Amino acid sequence: MPQFTETVLTEVTLRYSDMDANAHLNNAVYSTLFEAGRVAYLETILADLTPPGAGYVIVRIAIDFLAEARYPGAALISTRMARVGGSSMTYAQEISIGSKLVARAESICALFDLKRRKALRCPEAMRDRLRSLGATA
Repeated sequence: MPQFTETVLTEVTLRYSDMDANAHLNNAVYSTLFEAGRVAYLETILADLTPPGAGYVIVRIAIDFLAEARYPGAALISTRMARVGGSSMTYAQEISIGSKLVARAESICALFDLKRRKALRCPEAMRDRLRSLGATA
C-alpha cells in the first residue's frame, strides 16, 4: 500500500438520532460520515482542480464495520486518496471514535459533467496533484 502525504481529518459530533434500536450507531450513518470526509477532502484538496461545471458522484462504497460505536461522542473521519483513474478517484477512509477505529471504507467517486450528466476525464493537473500526494494511477 502506498504512503500517503495528504490526509484530511474531519470531526463530526454524533447525534442521539444516529443510534438504532440496539443503542449503537446505525449502519446507514456511517455512509453519511464517510461523505462528510469526502466533501472535506474535495473542499481542501480538489476544489481548485475541479473543472467548471463538474461535480462528483459516488459510484461505489464498501464499508468494513470493525467495532461498535455509541452515543455520545464525536467521529473523526480520516480521508486520503488511494488511486486516481481516468474519470474516477478511490478514497481510503477510516472512522475513529475516541481511540477506537470503528470502520474503514473504500469509496469510489467519478468526476461528472453536471450539464451533460456523464463522467468526465480527470484533467492531467488533477491527476498529477493526486499522484504527488501518493495516489496510484
